[in-house]
Amino acid sequence: MNDLNSKDFRRVKKLADLDLDYQELKEDFSILSSLAANIAGTELSEVNFIDNFTQWTVASTLGGFSQKPREEAICNYTIEEDHHLEIDLAQDERFKNSRYVTQEGYKYYYGIPLKIGDDIAIGTLCVGGKNSEKLNDTQIEQLQLIANQIVKRIQLKFELKLAKEHILRERKLKRQLAHDVRSPLSGISQLVELTDFNDSSKEELGQIIKLIASSAESVLELTDEILNDILIEDELKKSKSVFTFEGLGHKLLNLYRPQAEAKKISFTVDYDSIKREFTGKNLLPLIGNLISNAIKFTAEGGSVRVDLNLTGLKPKDEKISVRVEDTGIGMTSEQIETITQTDTRYRLKSSGANGFGMGLLFVRELTEDLGGTLNIQSEPGKGTEVTIRIPL
Repeated sequence: MNDLNSKDFRRVKKLADLDLDYQELKEDFSILSSLAANIAGTELSEVNFIDNFTQWTVASTLGGFSQKPREEAICNYTIEEDHHLEIDLAQDERFKNSRYVTQEGYKYYYGIPLKIGDDIAIGTLCVGGKNSEKLNDTQIEQLQLIANQIVKRIQLKFELKLAKEHILRERKLKRQLAHDVRSPLSGISQLVELTDFNDSSKEELGQIIKLIASSAESVLELTDEILNDILIEDELKKSKSVFTFEGLGHKLLNLYRPQAEAKKISFTVDYDSIKREFTGKNLLPLIGNLISNAIKFTAEGGSVRVDLNLTGLKPKDEKISVRVEDTGIGMTSEQIETITQTDTRYRLKSSGANGFGMGLLFVRELTEDLGGTLNIQSEPGKGTEVTIRIPL
């Protein structure tokens, strides 16, 4: 079992911030993947993203969307490099007996890490060939240009989501202002229309003017409150995806069933039947990491079950409840306390966090960022049940 480190934690956090839907990226990168293979003169070219436990292939010259355990991926080594990784697969001790060489016949690999922002690689552009001929300088330069283009497209997709969210907030502000300001302004208008200024005494006019002034002040206060609420919402909520419980359940099945089937693990997702749309930035990577964590540490023939439900009697109290239950290795009470009680930054610096703990550390931090709660129930050898609740 490979331990995860703070760089892995930052990589997964960056992927969560981007909030990518891997299944929807094929159209964005399939042409670039084919172009890379043509430039390199290789049979294989892929665009991959790598999280805690999984390499997600979003574009490949061999077909569409696929996934594999991270430890089986050559690109797992590429993301640790500064610029590139070039390997003679048939001679490299790490890979010469792998299925890439012995079954598929590949002899050459060249990969470029895809880095965004703080130089944390979130994935790779790679090519693989069935002869040992190395790439020349021109080919390498052109592949780097393609890698740069992939990074730019990812950034543009993220910026586009933010721009769309900004437009929606602006529209919401206009609708809210029109609705909430209409009533007090209508009251002022009716008061003026019903008042006979010629027959009213000075005292009556004075009271009317005070009412108008008070109502106008209420309008200003209401407008300030609305604007402040929108500004706060703008800071807290960036680009978010829209889900239904049924849609989210099907997406989780499509994404994570292959991992479970590869280990002969029973994987089920049950969801609330309520027809209700909700938004949730980072919700997909958050739940996905919980599921990957459970599958990773559940033995062959075990089971992983996911339950998605809506809780809360009033709209303001509504939360999405996600429960992931597995028959895996389980945890001691001390391990649970380490995950749930200690400061995240301190835990990342300690050497005792293994892959299981690191995955749940990420889930806890992301849950808290979303204003939610996390609860863990587990015993060694008896599996684990993790429940998170996120405000809607």
